[in-house]
Amino acid sequence: MKNFGIILLCVLSVVFIIFYWNQDMGYRSRLQEDLAFTKAQIVAEEGLFSENEPVADFKSLPQDENDGVEYTELSEDLPPVLVGSKEESFDELERVVRESKNKFLDANFQFTQGKHQFSIPFFDRFAKFDGEDKKDIVYASLGYDIRVIKKLETLINKVDPNVPSYLSGLDKGIASSLLDILYNVTYYVREVVLNNHLNLFNLDKMKNNDAVISDNIIAVKDLLETLIQLREKLIFKLHRYIVLAESKSNKAAMEAELRKIIDQNGEIRQTLGRMMVITKTIEDLVNVASESQ
Repeated sequence: MKNFGIILLCVLSVVFIIFYWNQDMGYRSRLQEDLAFTKAQIVAEEGLFSENEPVADFKSLPQDENDGVEYTELSEDLPPVLVGSKEESFDELERVVRESKNKFLDANFQFTQGKHQFSIPFFDRFAKFDGEDKKDIVYASLGYDIRVIKKLETLINKVDPNVPSYLSGLDKGIASSLLDILYNVTYYVREVVLNNHLNLFNLDKMKNNDAVISDNIIAVKDLLETLIQLREKLIFKLHRYIVLAESKSNKAAMEAELRKIIDQNGEIRQTLGRMMVITKTIEDLVNVASESQ
């Protein structure tokens, strides 16, 4: 009986490791595809944990003068951090991760308590939106603002998938690109960084790895705080363009507002691209922490 218990424990451990590995590979594959699409550049992984040279922080990420995001302003908004012990730095990172996760959970709880019903049949055309939890990612990118979500519902439901786009109330390509952006704005912060890269398992490895120093942990915390700030700025801009688009009485004016969201060279796409770069940088930092143990 004792041997059976040991065997069962070993089997469960193997299943957990395989599940975690498959999930992580899925995140990496999707991130690589989206990074290629946005043509964003990745901060080099080499030397991330050198004791003589601190890791690159968000100030070293590629910037675009025309993307509408003030990175200097973002850095100035962050509270000054004094480099203390590794334990103090880790406690700060753990606090930011915990508070960020709780904020997402609280917002989701308040939203679900309202038992709101939305009908967007266009969701059914995409496997990525299969399930209420996937649709919730889109709603979270609008700050769970019921007024704005209803306007999104009105816009997307103008799509007639059975006719050519020029006859449809809204171009199918614009609608699908809009939903994709709304999904990614929250997906990379909540699902990839907080729930995967900075989960309890990875945080514990960083804490117990002697090769990881205080500067490395502070770099991860700064990147996470910058990522969250960028997402909040995007939510505000998404609100503005969706509300404006829904207020337009003709198709051309409506689509012109929505193109400001999906334009490849627009500020929203550019900012989202930088969020993906930060996501990949955090992934690299966590991976190096794991591999150097």
